[in-house]
Amino acid sequence: MLAAVVSLVLITTVLLVRRTSETARDGVVRGVASGLVIAGREQLRRPARLSAADLQAFLDEQRAEGLRYVAVLDGRGQVSASAGEARGAQTEPGLHRLGDRVRLVNPLVSPAMPPRGPRRAGWQQGALIYEFEPRIANQLAGDARTLLLAALAATAVVIGLAVWVSHGLRARERLQLELERGRRLAALGEMSAVLSHELRNPLASLKGHAQLLEELIPDPGPLKAKAARVVGESQKLETLTNDLLEFVRTGELHRTTVAPAALVREAADEAGADRVDVVADAAPATWSLDPGRLRQALVNVVRNAVQHSPEGARVTVRVAREGRDLVIAVRDRGPGLPPGEEAKIFEPFHTRRVKGVGLGLAIARRVVELHGGTIDARTHAAGGAELRLRLPEAG
Repeated sequence: MLAAVVSLVLITTVLLVRRTSETARDGVVRGVASGLVIAGREQLRRPARLSAADLQAFLDEQRAEGLRYVAVLDGRGQVSASAGEARGAQTEPGLHRLGDRVRLVNPLVSPAMPPRGPRRAGWQQGALIYEFEPRIANQLAGDARTLLLAALAATAVVIGLAVWVSHGLRARERLQLELERGRRLAALGEMSAVLSHELRNPLASLKGHAQLLEELIPDPGPLKAKAARVVGESQKLETLTNDLLEFVRTGELHRTTVAPAALVREAADEAGADRVDVVADAAPATWSLDPGRLRQALVNVVRNAVQHSPEGARVTVRVAREGRDLVIAVRDRGPGLPPGEEAKIFEPFHTRRVKGVGLGLAIARRVVELHGGTIDARTHAAGGAELRLRLPEAG
């Protein structure tokens, strides 16, 4: 904003200076023209009898004033005598600009205002033509142009510096956010790794004994239902533990060449094949990926879309190549994303559902970023939320 104000002030100031210079130039030109007219009236009193030698003498005398051409125009508009080199051909009365010269056509007798009384001998209707270089005026115009160019250059520098500083500030903010996110994830990962490691063995024992107890109870009843509930809750804890371990896994990828369309169909089958439509007409034949980790990320994203869609509604997954990227778009038929939630849904433990702990999309983002790609979310124009995974070519 400050750069725009400074640039506007610079340009406005220079335009005002240029306008003032133009006004001063016009004043100088008119002053020089008036001087030449007065000198011409004194020395060129009988235009009809002037010869080229007379005009040359006048030209030499007025050369220091910038005069470069002088001529006599008769009543028929023809040049009867001249001296110097002309650049223009205008015969209309008045001042005419010719680049760095000015052409002055000074009528001797105006047709609209005939002279009063008897004409002097040798006086006839016609004009004197002067071409001169107003050096001071030209210098003013040149200085104004130089000033304008300097102001434009200064404006460009100011705008460039403003863009560079703004870009640097945005990059710094992004870096700070990434560093803060990295610190949070590191602390979360360390805690999750410890908890998961300490819980896995007791949890496996609890689940095994609960399943054995459920099998040993012969008849359906409250006791068997309670044993089944213990098994179910232990399975939920096992899923949570596996999610935590998946979230804190190492960043090493094991890439191989796979068919992305087939990989997406496998993930759709695992997440809910009866409610997912896969559109892969524009999908590339192969792509370099870590199939195991990307399949898990896709399962999380597709399962999230199924859970947010009304019962019986279809989820659409599109696979296509866009330039040098593989793009996988997953669209649900739910209410869409609340404003401001587009980035938050990928944060660990952020969830709007009663069930679940909010690690599925966080794991998906981590896997996509390990592939060098990006994942973003938006509310689709036709309704529902759409998540887009963009994976660049390896290397």
